[in-house]
Amino acid sequence: MARFFGLLKKKAGSLSKKMDQYQEALTFAESGQQEPAKRLFQEEAAEERHGKLLVVGREGTFSREVIDYALEMAQRMSYEILALNTAPLSCETFNIFSSSQKKLCQDFRTLSQENVKEFRQEAEKLGISFEHVVKFKEREQALQEINGEFKDIDFVVSDTEEENVIRPEEGERPTQPIYVYSMI
Repeated sequence: MARFFGLLKKKAGSLSKKMDQYQEALTFAESGQQEPAKRLFQEEAAEERHGKLLVVGREGTFSREVIDYALEMAQRMSYEILALNTAPLSCETFNIFSSSQKKLCQDFRTLSQENVKEFRQEAEKLGISFEHVVKFKEREQALQEINGEFKDIDFVVSDTEEENVIRPEEGERPTQPIYVYSMI
């Protein structure tokens, strides 16, 4: 609850600062000094914060539905995309077999990077900032760690963890539920 009020206080302070900038720009414009007024708006555009949309894949892949939904949401709300692949195994698990450990982890990382290429290309075509992270942790642990590393994650979009396809009615396509939730 304290985090919510802190966020609310921060937004109110931001709004107050913007109102002051608008008033200052208006004063410059009324006095015939357009250049200082333009600079104030350029500074504001540069300072504008873009939140992140965390998109969680199912292990090393992202479903087409999740990609489409995330791209549309990121574009509509001016979010950056942070794509996350998780492997529910710790690379420390295989310490006994160190060469197997390195190979398994590298194979998963390579697979994840290969599978995210199309997602990254589509985001870049739309002008959406894109970052990809691979974590060797359980999904919930990875989400907690990512939330600690990136403070500006607003929403999470993900597939279900299991293969939970909804059976279609006659003439419809099978669908996979997509979950969207806030990190606030």
